[in-house]
Formats: sequence, C-alpha cells, structure tokens
Amino acid sequence: MDAERIAEYQETGRRGTNGRQATTDSQATTDSQATTDSQATTDETGSREQAAAFGPVPNQRGEPGRSDQPAPAVGIDGADAAWSDGNAADAAGIDGMDADAAEVDGMDADAAEVDGIDVRSEPLVVRDGCSPDRIPAGRWPSDGPLVRSEQFAVNEAIAQHGLFAVHAPPGTGVAEVFGDLVAAIITERARRIADLPSAAAAFGESRAWSAHRVAAPNPALTGLEIVLAAPEPSALTAHGLPPIGAGWRTAATAIDYFASTARLADGVGAWAMLAARLGDGAANRAFAERWWRGAIRGTDVLFPAGESMAAALRRLQQEGPAVDWQAAVARFRAALARAENLASERSGVAAAITRISDLEQACEEASCLAEIAQARLVKAAERQPSVRAALAAAEEEHRTRLADLGAHELGRPVIATVTDSGKAARRSSAALSAALAAGLRRGKNWREWSVARRELRAVCVAAEARRDAAAETAATLAATLAAAQAAVTETAAAVTRLEAQIGPLAEAVAAARQRWGDHVPDGPSQAETEDAALIERRETSAPWADEDYATARAEVFLAALELHKALITAQADVFAANLGALMDLLGADATVRAEAEPMTPAIAAAWQTLFLLVPVVHVPFGAIGALFADLGPTRLGWLLADQAERLPARQARAVLGRINHGVLAGDTVARGEPERAAHGGVATDGGLTKNGAPMADSAQRLAERKARYGTWLRPGPAGNAGPASSAGPADPAESGKSTDRAGRIWVGTPLRVVRGLDRATIDLRNDLAYDGLLVSDRD
Repeated sequence: MDAERIAEYQETGRRGTNGRQATTDSQATTDSQATTDSQATTDETGSREQAAAFGPVPNQRGEPGRSDQPAPAVGIDGADAAWSDGNAADAAGIDGMDADAAEVDGMDADAAEVDGIDVRSEPLVVRDGCSPDRIPAGRWPSDGPLVRSEQFAVNEAIAQHGLFAVHAPPGTGVAEVFGDLVAAIITERARRIADLPSAAAAFGESRAWSAHRVAAPNPALTGLEIVLAAPEPSALTAHGLPPIGAGWRTAATAIDYFASTARLADGVGAWAMLAARLGDGAANRAFAERWWRGAIRGTDVLFPAGESMAAALRRLQQEGPAVDWQAAVARFRAALARAENLASERSGVAAAITRISDLEQACEEASCLAEIAQARLVKAAERQPSVRAALAAAEEEHRTRLADLGAHELGRPVIATVTDSGKAARRSSAALSAALAAGLRRGKNWREWSVARRELRAVCVAAEARRDAAAETAATLAATLAAAQAAVTETAAAVTRLEAQIGPLAEAVAAARQRWGDHVPDGPSQAETEDAALIERRETSAPWADEDYATARAEVFLAALELHKALITAQADVFAANLGALMDLLGADATVRAEAEPMTPAIAAAWQTLFLLVPVVHVPFGAIGALFADLGPTRLGWLLADQAERLPARQARAVLGRINHGVLAGDTVARGEPERAAHGGVATDGGLTKNGAPMADSAQRLAERKARYGTWLRPGPAGNAGPASSAGPADPAESGKSTDRAGRIWVGTPLRVVRGLDRATIDLRNDLAYDGLLVSDRD
C-alpha cells in the first residue's frame, strides 16, 4: 500500500464526482471547530463577498483617477471596461451584439463551449450553491421562501457575470426568482448608499439638456438598473414581480415607498413604487401622464387616483431638511448586520455539511482500500503453508543431492603409477599385455565416474536453484504479508480518524436540524439521483430559509427601500429636476425627439435617476431598443427576460449590447404543449417555428449553449421523438453543445417545482417534454 495514498485519506476528503472542490488541509485540521471558524470567517468577509458578487464599486465621490487601478465593469462578454460617467462602456456593445456586428459569441456551431455541470446528476453542487454565504442579504417579502432550485438560480445569477440561462417550464417560479433578484440588487444599492459620506454625495456634476439641468448620479449607484422584459405587454402583466406576502403588508405600509403613486401608475395591486411599465411612444406618454402628472382615465378603475410623483417630490422637498440621514443609514446597517450574523451562523453549519460529505466520500474510499488490503492479506496468508512446504521440500531435495554427490566422490577411481619395476616388467610381452588391459579398465572406470559426477553436480545445482527460488518466494510472501498487514492497520486507522472527524460535525448538524428543521439540507436525499420520492422531498425544500433568517432577509430589503426613500427625501429637488427632464422626453412624440439635439450624457443621467427611484422598468422585447436609444454608450445593469425562447437572437443583439448582466428565463424543450397545440403551434410574434418548437436561434438557446449549470433533457416520451421532429435546432450543426448524439438537449439552470398543479398533470408533462425533471409542490 502506497503511504502517500493512505495519507491522502487521513488528511482530507478528495474531490468527488459531484464537481465540488474538496476542502483544504487547513480545514481538515480544524474540523472540530468548523462551525465557529466558518462563522468568524463569514463575519469578516461576508459583507465584502456579497458586494463583490455585483461587481466593483466605482469611486464613491465620482472623481476619476482616485485609485491606482480604476474598478472594472464586467460586461456580458466578460471583458473589463473602466467605469466612467455612470458605468459608460464601449459603444460597440457586448460581444458584438449591436445590429451590425458579427455573429454573437456562442451562436456559432464551432465556438468553444463551457463544460457544463448537470445539476440533476450532481445534486450536491446545488446544495453547496445554496449555502448561506452565497444567499443575498435581502429577499422579496413573500410569505413563502424560494425552493431549492429557485434559490440556486438566484445565487448563481448574481455570482456569474454576463448571460445566465434559467430553464423555466410553465408554472415554475420565474416571478419568484425575479423578485428575489430585484430585492438583492436593491439591497446592494442600499449598501452603497449607506457607504456615501452624505446624501448630497449621491449626485455629482450638473449637465445641461435643453431647458433642463440634470445632475449625474454617483457612479457607485449606477450599474444596478433593472429591465424586466417579456414578449409583449400582456406577458409583463402575467409574469411580472410576485405580490407581497400578506404577512408583510403592515411593514410595507409603515415604510410607504410611494404606494399611492405606485397604485396610480400600476393599478390597485401595487404596494410600492418598484416598477414602471413602459414600451412604445403611446405607452410611455400614458405612463408619464399618470405617474408624473397624476392624470388618469376616469373610466379605468385599475388606475385609481393617487399622488403623482411630481407632487410627492414637491412634498418631500418640504420634508427634506427634517430627514435624519444618519438614522436611516443606521437602521439599514442594523438590519443588514442582523441578517449577516444569522447567515454566518448558518454558514458554519453549511460548511460542516459539506465537510461531512467530503469526509464520508474519503471514508468510503479509505474503507474500500482497507477491504482491498485485507483481501490481499488473506490471500497471502492462504499461500503461506504451501510456500513453506515448497521451501522445505526444496531444502530436503538439495541436501539429498549433496549427499549423493559426496558419496560419489568417495568412490573416486585410483589411477596406478608406473614404477621402475613396472617398466622392467613391461619388457615381458605377457606382463605388458596384462598391464595394458588393466590400464584400459581403469581408464574406462574413470570416464564413467566422471560422467556420473557431472550429472550429480548438475542435479545439485538445479536443486540449489529450486531451493533459492523457494526461499525467495517465501521472503517475498513474508514481505507481502507484512505490507498487507501494515496497509490494513493504516487504512483502518485512517477510517477511524475520518469517522472521528465526522462525529463532532454530525453533532453540530443534528443540533442545527433541531433548531431549523428541514431547512437544514442534509441527509440521503441530498445526493439522490434515482429515488423519485427522495428527489421530490429535496427539491420542494427551502434550504436555510428558517423563519428567523427568512424574516431578517425580508426586513433587510424593506430597510433598503426605506434608505432609498430617505435619499429621495433628502435630494428631492435633484430627483424632481432630473425626472422632470426625462418625463418631457418620454412625453414628446417621435418627431420632437428626432429633432431634439442629442444630449446622451444628460439623458443617461436622467434614466439612471429614474432607476434610482423606480428600480425596475417593465418593457416588451421589441421596445427596448427604441426606449433606450438615447443612452449612447452607457450600459444598464440587469436584464431579466421572461419567455426568452421567444426573443430572436438577432433582436437580442441590440438588447444585450446595452446590458452588463442578463438573466434569460425560458423553456426551449416544451413541444406539443396543450396551449400551443390549440393554436397549431403558431406564435403571432414569430417566436415559434411552424411546428410549435422554440426557435433554434433564440436568445434563450444563445444563453443555454454557454450555461455552466444546467441539465440534459430528452423531450418526448421514451423512444418517441415527440410531436415535433426536433426540439432544438433543425440542423444539428447549429446546435454546438446544445444537443448530443442521443437527441438530448442541454438547457440552463432548471426550475423544477411546479406550483399549483396536481401530480398527475405534472407526470404527463414530464412524459411529454421534460424527461422527469418536474416535481409537484403538493403533498
């Protein structure tokens, strides 16, 4: 047994087939203190890691050149571009996605592909990806937390730069995922607001635009704009942000983030001014009339009377001097600290769970080595009697042959010596004849004796060789027995040590489970890939979403909104001036806008101000380009796209060229769905092929071909290609990594839990299109 291999299992777990990184040697020496050490580490670095996930923060005062190396803004192509003028970037767009650029990276069949991790075959990757140190500090204030696959999608969308693909079959929690992403992004901006030296530092230089003067927001507060897009306005209504939970309405009312204005602009269900619905010119003018000026259509009961944003800002200008900025910052930081402390406590347990998995894997492998060593020991021991018997027989044979040779030597013939008298006797002819005859006899006897001696010597040499070989075999067997015994002892000791390391960690996890119940993701279901019942139990769980932590995270988000409102109150005059200029732009018709002198820096600053007050802009896919045409080279922060399989890739170039982060949620494998079949599989926007399959060159496929996390699906019933002959590109050469020889399709990070459907319907969907991916949220 190789000592180095044994030491490898004694010290730490090895990297497993689940794609997770094995823990380091330093972790192995401190397993008994895993929870406390992880907590201490998270306390020191958790806040910085959360901020780093959203990219670097520019200079707080907006002064260029204050640091030796300007903070980079990472675009969808992963290239670095220096921050300037509120996240301005190269006008060429991301990865050549402007209308006249070459093919988008990832569209070409020969393009290099990222090695994807199948989250269904390696479920521990998802478990570790849901660790509290990866969960954003703020969450959407819903009554129910995200389930496992939804939380993983949120965490990875924030952690990864560029395009992130979410496979979202109908009925899965796209709105919930988007809601938590919005909460996380708003919380991150609140973190940056809290780091400002004063409320006045939120804005910098003033830029002239026609009769308006627009103050540019601090670059630290830009790059977090959110565009929520869908194929058409009706889809935005059906697939927007989730509603607020009933248990959070009182807290939201106390904060009152312009709820009256939100209901005026977005209908009776709005609880905070979080989203603006824009689109073509008519939709934009209608929004400006309602939201900014307070004009409503008297017969439209969906838009009740409320306080316009302009009126609210005028009121806040009067309240501005009374706002306690430092108190608002302190309240946000206190809520954030509480959530981070709770996350730190849970991160220690999560590290223990991961460590247990690594140790269990190492223990299993060490046990296998111990069994192999034991088998070798038994096999060697079984050979020992026969080897000893063979050695004894060889030694006895060697002794016998030596005795035979010695006896033969004693019978050595004597050769007579011719003397003087003998010479005289030879003169007689008779004596001479007798002497010659005797000499001939003696010569013959000598020759015969010599031949026999040679034969006996050869036999002795052969016997000696057999004895030496038997002795060598016996020595080798003895060494093998010793090595096998040592290997058995060492591997058994390694197993014992690994089991001893697991013990304290398992106790910590058991204690955590008593406190937080099924929200602690441990047990056999976490690694299960075959048992449907265990998989369903795992997928419907909400990892680390116990009541205390989930409540604290929602409170962080509400505190972030409160801090935003404090900033708006303190700088109401700046917000009023900037938004007034933007509303004039949105309210102008196309002719006036075309004749106006382009002032893109000022217009970009006005848009960034709108996003600072209203974090999300709802817009149909087709309107994005025209809506943000005046931004110039300035990029926006985030695109959250629903039903992205209906967004043509060529149209996506113009959209993605203005975005730093894109989260594309869609369903590219559903074929022959009932709702599509009812309409012959024809989409009015051209988003589907004539047989009902998603387009081969959709934005969703673009993102999925580069998806690091995803899964392989075989659409249609087993052995049947399904209603359509192809669920992906009609030409396999177009697909790159997206299909394999077995006809399976690679899709992005899957949302697996279907809400509100019975299990029979879900089973039917799995048979028709989803290859067993979906599970029910019902017991």
